[in-house]
Amino acid sequence: MYEKYSGLPDTTKSTRQGGSHTADRLNNHPARAASGQMEYYQAPNRTGSQASAKRTSTRRAKARKRKLILGGMSLAFLALIVVAIVVLIKSCSAPVVVDLENGTFRSGVAINGMDVSGKTVDEVRPQLEANEATFLERIAITLSSTELHATITGADMSATTNLDEIIEQALASGPNQSFSTTVSIDEAALATRIDAINQTSSKPPVDASATMDFSSSGKPTPQYIEGTPGFGLDIAPTIELVKQAIAAGQYQTTLTPSLTAIQPSITVADIQANFSEIGKFTTTYDYKGTAEDTEAQRAIIPNRAYNVEKAADIINKQVIKPGEKWSFNDVVGDRNEKNGWKEANGIFGGDKLTLQYGGGVCQVSTTLYNALLRAFPYIEIVDRQRHSIPSTYVDMGLDATVDTGHIDFIFKNTSDHPLYIYAYYSNNKMAKSRKRDLTVVIYGKALPEGEEYKPRTVVVSEEPPGEEEVSETKNLFIGEEKILAEARSKFVVQVFIDHYVNGQVVEPIYIGEDVYPGNPLRKQVGIKPTPTPEPSPTPVLTPSPSTNP
Repeated sequence: MYEKYSGLPDTTKSTRQGGSHTADRLNNHPARAASGQMEYYQAPNRTGSQASAKRTSTRRAKARKRKLILGGMSLAFLALIVVAIVVLIKSCSAPVVVDLENGTFRSGVAINGMDVSGKTVDEVRPQLEANEATFLERIAITLSSTELHATITGADMSATTNLDEIIEQALASGPNQSFSTTVSIDEAALATRIDAINQTSSKPPVDASATMDFSSSGKPTPQYIEGTPGFGLDIAPTIELVKQAIAAGQYQTTLTPSLTAIQPSITVADIQANFSEIGKFTTTYDYKGTAEDTEAQRAIIPNRAYNVEKAADIINKQVIKPGEKWSFNDVVGDRNEKNGWKEANGIFGGDKLTLQYGGGVCQVSTTLYNALLRAFPYIEIVDRQRHSIPSTYVDMGLDATVDTGHIDFIFKNTSDHPLYIYAYYSNNKMAKSRKRDLTVVIYGKALPEGEEYKPRTVVVSEEPPGEEEVSETKNLFIGEEKILAEARSKFVVQVFIDHYVNGQVVEPIYIGEDVYPGNPLRKQVGIKPTPTPEPSPTPVLTPSPSTNP
């Protein structure tokens, strides 16, 4: 029995020494122990393991090398991209230098259809600018509808083109390219033009109105006239419409503008709801003289009637809006010969009558004043003065004098609705052949049912005129005299407006006091000697020649 060397370590020795777990597992195997056989193990091939490890190390080294190479290449590629981006940015930000003085256009370059190949800017600019000017002059945007027709030109919009910019682009470009200018407009100038069109072409609405049909009896009958709508140009939408046409290259086109209908602010229904008679007054005047009148009076009376009727025609159909003031002098105008007024008696100096253009119009202002007093809740008397001499056609305290540029009659509409003045004249029923009646009617919102207002005067005092005032004049012969001013008493009069409800006075409203100063008789007497009449010569009788038979 011998031990064959297998190249393994001596396991027996290690077993004996009790240090190997593997030997214990083998010695304890029952089959092997029973047979007494020795199991042989081949030791690992240490030479092959070292080669494998070497090859693994080599592969790892090569992988690390490849990674290093790839990383370097990636960094280099990234650096190239960064450099390219920087160069691109710099190239884009840096403007292209164009030589406008000496540079020439490339072959096949055209501007607005004009071939500029091989030419300099100076050679083509005059023609290009002329073409642009002609083009801008031909811009015509027409606004047309059934209501208006107007044209907006390039000049109206301050239209311009970007010719200089296009020239530079074309000069810096490559060959065989075509360039076109674009049009720009001044929006403020366009808005100004459209607003002007609106001002001249728009149509304001006409409010409903009411007039009077005066029958022969003098009773007015309202006649209602429907209002008509107007229209206006919608400025902002029209501006956008024109801008869109320009942006689309429609330089000569017709557009339908946007219009807004403007309805009347006052309708017939509005007028009817607030259109009732609230004040009326009548005075009487002569329009023809009588046999008892002097020749001078018979000449003046028709003139005065003419002035009364002329003023009545002027104030007829006047409308006073809520809160508005109304002036007699502003409406009737200056009374002078140029304006067609005639001479008639008017008060001068406070105590005498003289011929004045427009004499008699105070009767119209007075009649109007009395009609307004009956609409007392709706009016405020702003300016009213009495005559210095009491009037013959109205009670003292109820007159209203006027004088061109001096004395006015003004009232204000304090109601919430318009007031309407109607004035007319008709033949007086009692004296149709020589007298007429002047009537003024006030229409407005009806007074509360059962209510009315009536003016009333109270003479507080009367003082007789003082002693006559006589002066001498050489313009009159002895025994002749001239009356300068009739004697008049002084009167103090208080004026009230009585407020009636169902026929009963519920409130007397005091509105003021008038003082008519009065005056003594003033006259002139002549002191010029009466000349002695020269005797007429005695006539000489001449015998008649005898006739021979």
